[in-house]
Amino acid sequence: MRTAALFLLPVLLAGCKGETGTLTGVVADDADRAVSGAVVALDGTDYEATTDSAGRYAIPGIEPGSYTVTGAASDYDFDVIYDVAVCGGETVTLDLAAHSRDYLEPVRKPNLYLYPPQTTEVSVRLEFGESCALTYSDPHYGDGWNVTVEPDGSLSDSRGYLVGEVDGEEVIFDAPRYGYLFYEADVPVEWQHEWGWLVESADLHGFFEGNLRAYGFNEREIEDFLDYWIPRLNAGYYAVFPQLAADIEPLIGLDVDPEPASVLRLYYHLVADPLFGGELAPPEIVPFERTGFAVVEWGVILDDGLK
Repeated sequence: MRTAALFLLPVLLAGCKGETGTLTGVVADDADRAVSGAVVALDGTDYEATTDSAGRYAIPGIEPGSYTVTGAASDYDFDVIYDVAVCGGETVTLDLAAHSRDYLEPVRKPNLYLYPPQTTEVSVRLEFGESCALTYSDPHYGDGWNVTVEPDGSLSDSRGYLVGEVDGEEVIFDAPRYGYLFYEADVPVEWQHEWGWLVESADLHGFFEGNLRAYGFNEREIEDFLDYWIPRLNAGYYAVFPQLAADIEPLIGLDVDPEPASVLRLYYHLVADPLFGGELAPPEIVPFERTGFAVVEWGVILDDGLK
């Protein structure tokens, strides 16, 4: 899936006065299928049009100027496209992408770190929203994780052992130790794209190292992120959209018992070689303060255009 243009580079409007212009294009979904009945509008104006059976639209008679273009259709979300310049006597072609609310996208390798003040038996449950599904976990999730956790974050199955099978015989193994809980899941594409950064591939290591630290991750958590993700990010540049607890909780809730005193959840939605220029509006980062029993999590949703 490729994300549609969010920002377009401003175009000079000199010479655009006088005649009106036309905006035209095609609306297609994540699978490049035409979306009929979608309303394409210029925000704050009466200019709008509805797509036909082939997903085509045309808005004629537009006064010259720079506009924000929005889309609306049942069961679809649209990116907002800013600074679309329409000149008199010209036709501007602008195709829009409609993102199905039923479209699922994998959340890859969320690492969930637990830091109780003393050795503690901890129960962790993931609460998935509609259409969301767990696809992988380590240690095995089952009906939830029940683990013994040390203050340094190391953990193991609370039973202290695992039951397996070798040559048809039941065998008991010592429970391995882990540095974090790990899972992956499929969730609908419902991430925020209002705030973020554009980062060239050569700058990704330094960007994520500083960005994770600014949010409040420690050196071990940052190193885990960099070791896993930097070798896997090979596009020319990325749009990086941070997703915090308010964005994550409706899709993947987190229930930890005993209740932690402080929780940090951060996913990055990464869009490889995005189809827009200009700048993104950077969010304000509020540093995380670890108090008492702290729980922190990072994860990635990678839109590399290969799905």
